[in-house]
Amino acid sequence: MRSAVTAAINSIGSSLTITEYTDNDTDGGYSGAGEVTVSTQSETAIPYEEFEKLTTEKFGKVGSGGTQVALKYSVTLSNDAKYKVTWQDEVYDLDKIKRYTIQDTLVAYIITVSKRLNQ
Repeated sequence: MRSAVTAAINSIGSSLTITEYTDNDTDGGYSGAGEVTVSTQSETAIPYEEFEKLTTEKFGKVGSGGTQVALKYSVTLSNDAKYKVTWQDEVYDLDKIKRYTIQDTLVAYIITVSKRLNQ
């Protein structure tokens, strides 16, 4: 299943950039001085609905909520970090990271994103 999901993401996915950042608080947090980039990853993603189509036949519905996209299992994400996601020329905040596993094997990450208000 992992190979099928990865092949589908590679085949029909579009580019997505994940930027880990920290808040720039050198001014005491009063001016909203912005963000400091920690790292950037370029990935390929498919809409969650496409991922769900791949898995529904064998495993049933995996749930939804918000704007979700599926990423390959090899992406590096941490629940302790802040990320913004640039996908299809839009910038989002990454709200939730979910590991999608089958029989204790990581198959993909499902991330939930929301449109950034300041973009």
